[in-house]
Amino acid sequence: MRITLRQLQIFEAVVHTGSVTAAAEMVSISQPAASQALRELEALLGRPLFRRHGKRLQITPQARHLLPQARAVLSQIEQIESMGNEDELSGSLHLAASVSVGNYLLPKQMSLFKRQHPNIRFNLDIGNTQSVIQQLLTGKAEVGFIEGYCQHAELMTQVWLKDELVVFGSAEEDRPENLSWEDLKEASWVMRESGSGTRNILEQATAAHIPQLNVVLSLAHMEAVKQAVIHQMGFGCLSRMAISQELNSGLIRLYQTPLELNRNLLIVTPKNTALTQNAQRFIDLCRAVPVLPSI
Repeated sequence: MRITLRQLQIFEAVVHTGSVTAAAEMVSISQPAASQALRELEALLGRPLFRRHGKRLQITPQARHLLPQARAVLSQIEQIESMGNEDELSGSLHLAASVSVGNYLLPKQMSLFKRQHPNIRFNLDIGNTQSVIQQLLTGKAEVGFIEGYCQHAELMTQVWLKDELVVFGSAEEDRPENLSWEDLKEASWVMRESGSGTRNILEQATAAHIPQLNVVLSLAHMEAVKQAVIHQMGFGCLSRMAISQELNSGLIRLYQTPLELNRNLLIVTPKNTALTQNAQRFIDLCRAVPVLPSI
């Protein structure tokens, strides 16, 4: 018996969904047929491909080496099926991005790419920086986009864009425009959750002068941070690209501070793993059209 395309499709779908049932639905076959295909593939390879973690299946370290090869084969088959246009791409592309990049930058890039290659199907998972790294390490994402830092031995980074974090407060508050270190130390802060690249950069920038910021509220969502600041719960610190609407509407105001809050936006990929043609071409487009929203 030889490895079949159906087995590779099921394998790749289970990696993405974490479930045989969801994978079967994705490739339009029955759940028993999907389970059988997965068992046959594991038997042919002589090793388990997944381990159960709660209600979800997670790819094994050994099987991670199969994933890029499986995706490459599936991508090549889809390219053959669309040979009428040699430059046409098709198939899926799995991305993961931290919140600022995923909400404010990638939709434009995905739209441009989709117009060039209408047969591409995107899957985009948005979370904090640590979540993106985990998506890459488990093989659920082919390309990641994050803010700040990533020094994991199994991942490779390249600088994409420069970004600036800004300190802002409610427009209803009467404060001097320039804030000192003492002002920042005494202030209440509304921040993203631990693991957020934005929070890490702010804490590193203030550490030498303020050992611990007075964080009154930690929130997982950027919109919640903005709303809490608008309602005068404290200062916020987010990417300049994330607050343009609130600033233009007069709901918030920016402050001048002694902080240096510039950062790199990074493209992250698995090390020692060949990218699919879809992934490489999307990275090429992102680097060719590096446009940040303006305020």
